[in-house]
Amino acid sequence: MFYPSKFTFISLIFLLFGIGQTAKGQDGPAAKLTKANKIIYSDPEKSILLAKEVYKNSPENSNLQLSSLIILGTAYSEKFDIQKSIESLLKAQKMAEIKNDYVNEVRALSLLGYQYQILQINDKTHSYLDQAEAIINQHALPDSLQYLRGNNYSIKAMIYQETLDCDYSIEYFNKAINVYNKLKNNDVAKTNLCIAHLHKSLCFIENKNADSAKISLLKSDAIIKQIPLADDIEISQQIAWAKYHTLNKNYKTSIDILNKILEKATKMSQSGLDVEVYQLLSQNYLAVNDIPKYNHYSNLYTETKKKYSEAEKNSITHIINKPTENSSSERFTFSEKKIYIILIFLVLIISFILFFTVKSYKLKNKMKDLKSNQDSESK
Repeated sequence: MFYPSKFTFISLIFLLFGIGQTAKGQDGPAAKLTKANKIIYSDPEKSILLAKEVYKNSPENSNLQLSSLIILGTAYSEKFDIQKSIESLLKAQKMAEIKNDYVNEVRALSLLGYQYQILQINDKTHSYLDQAEAIINQHALPDSLQYLRGNNYSIKAMIYQETLDCDYSIEYFNKAINVYNKLKNNDVAKTNLCIAHLHKSLCFIENKNADSAKISLLKSDAIIKQIPLADDIEISQQIAWAKYHTLNKNYKTSIDILNKILEKATKMSQSGLDVEVYQLLSQNYLAVNDIPKYNHYSNLYTETKKKYSEAEKNSITHIINKPTENSSSERFTFSEKKIYIILIFLVLIISFILFFTVKSYKLKNKMKDLKSNQDSESK
């Protein structure tokens, strides 16, 4: 079964949360955060430096610090440093929870859910997403932030797209689209609507439903023209069209699209989209029986995939070997309970042994007395 690459979503997820709105109307540090937000895809390293600077120099401004941490969490994810991404997002989540800042708490929880999905730790993924949804349901959001509800649906849909069934995923994309369609004048919602249609088209492609895929792609095309600075989405959009043409056996058209995408290789290598392009090119060249180019892109795909897999493996190893304070506490509590249960079990076993030993001893004595009485009577 073909699964849409998780790398596509990493490069887009930050757009879902509209961090730039958090610091609107402030000078200096806010301007740096806005720049960090804009370059998070094209230059995540620079974005991290800017966000770190704002965080360090804004100890009295919790809004700026929260935005900085969420930018850091997302930029580190762009660099496939999931460990540092999770560390930054956990700080953001705790800070937002202390402040009763429900909006930023939802942002952090949703992003945390996706980081754990990258690592395929599904119980953590669903736990964070469910927490985000519970907060959204408990606290009324202003109209300008209703897109957060749609974001949670979108993230769940993308996760189901990778782990379950695309039909189930489409149901959640439709829920997200319904939310975004109600927010016509919201630029963030408009961007998210474009992304939802894009990923919905990938589900239709996976299900080999070319007609529905084309409808979703055309809807996404129409919206993307209204979005400023949409280069990152356009790359993913073109990859989706290449997959559509491959599905329809228009291999040369797909190859042409993919070769044009390779001209933006610098951006792709920073977002992980290169692994998808190499895989698709190898598949298309094999279909047209161009074996040398098939071998070339197949090797590139294998090498690049291995690089990203190693990065994920290192993050998983670090997270397992260095648990959070909460998980250490939970593990300690669990050990205490386990010992307590074992002790109770041992006491019960010893009690049963003593009971039956005493019972057996008494029974033997009784039988001995009975036999003695029978012997006396016989005499």
